[in-house]
Amino acid sequence: MVASRSTVRDLRRRNRRVVLERIYVNGQISRLAVSGQTGLSAATVANVVAELLAEGIVAGAGSEESEGGRPRTILAINPAHGCFVGVDVGETLVSVELFDLTLRSLRTFTHPLHANDNCPDNVVRYIVAGLDTVLADAAIPADNVVGVGVGVPGIVERAGSVHVRAPSWGWRAVPLMAMLDKEINLPIVLDNGAKAMAQAELWFGAGRGADDLVVLLIGTGIGAGIITQGALYRGATNGAGEWGHTTLTLDGRPCRCGSRGCLEAYAGAAGIMTSLREAAPRSTLLNDDDQEGTILALATAAGQGDPIAVRVLEDTTHYLGAGIANLINLVNPRRLVLGGWVGQQIGPYILPRLREIVARYALEQPLRAATVVLGQLGPNAVAKGAATLALDVFLTEAGDDRRRPSRRAMARVTA
Repeated sequence: MVASRSTVRDLRRRNRRVVLERIYVNGQISRLAVSGQTGLSAATVANVVAELLAEGIVAGAGSEESEGGRPRTILAINPAHGCFVGVDVGETLVSVELFDLTLRSLRTFTHPLHANDNCPDNVVRYIVAGLDTVLADAAIPADNVVGVGVGVPGIVERAGSVHVRAPSWGWRAVPLMAMLDKEINLPIVLDNGAKAMAQAELWFGAGRGADDLVVLLIGTGIGAGIITQGALYRGATNGAGEWGHTTLTLDGRPCRCGSRGCLEAYAGAAGIMTSLREAAPRSTLLNDDDQEGTILALATAAGQGDPIAVRVLEDTTHYLGAGIANLINLVNPRRLVLGGWVGQQIGPYILPRLREIVARYALEQPLRAATVVLGQLGPNAVAKGAATLALDVFLTEAGDDRRRPSRRAMARVTA
């Protein structure tokens, strides 16, 4: 009898998640379309939707004509039911963004982050300050927050307690989740920023419709979020996607990770600036104290035909193209999405040449299936991705006991 009750609960939970996910992905959809897209019976969909309407998670959004019957009600997520918070702990800033239940941005807080300022205690303090600020600015009580997602650099270990390893910052098994739990009395999910961005691009951006996808985060550091059959690929210890630390040049440039010849050392922001310094030590484009300003100036100058800028971005494109070809040969994705703040700045200029170089190095058969495109979510992609991680937990928990996910539930689902 216990097993039977458990099976019924699990089935109900799955059905609710499937229906909710279809409504999220489509934005607006009828019951009939939900049934057609999920394979669930019309009766099952009707029962689930009735529950979601009664709980206020879903609302009616108009109607559409049907063939020979009454107009069909269009369903949508109720944005006022609750809020998500997405946090991007980046190399140069901490960004805290408040979203409604449909992941529409409501408020944003940013704090610059310098190399001598990225100790764990400071990062936690900036996140807490950002959370307090966005909630106060939007006049939203903390009880309305369904979940907080946090994207961080490095590897997020999930064996037992959650720890972050970010060698570039000198973080060795930092118990960041426990540190945040002491300060924030809300459900929290913590993961690598590239993984977070990949999930956001999959659901809401350039990855929609591609179940085998790689999202490339090109910034100060470099990472990749790998989606296989519609789900994040994490590897044995959640370390999958450290693409920036694959070796492209034996005994090449030193990398922040302690190795040499990594992709990041040539195509991350600091690597591109090193290439510019080597090509023109006195270039007026170069500002050692402003990575974002330097990369933007470089991309602008290349677009205007500046020979030094063109050569530096050609070299950068060559390294990125070889690295992307390696991913195509290894993972066989249908789509690769170029993102991150460096990717956004140089992407429009390098994309045509990047595709040529990828084609030079990738194997013919997996290359035929793959396309390289620009990301669509802009500078808040990681913050939105982090909120999407919290949304993923909400979708799972919404089918369990119809309560917002507790701290314990959040930890259980994300472990």
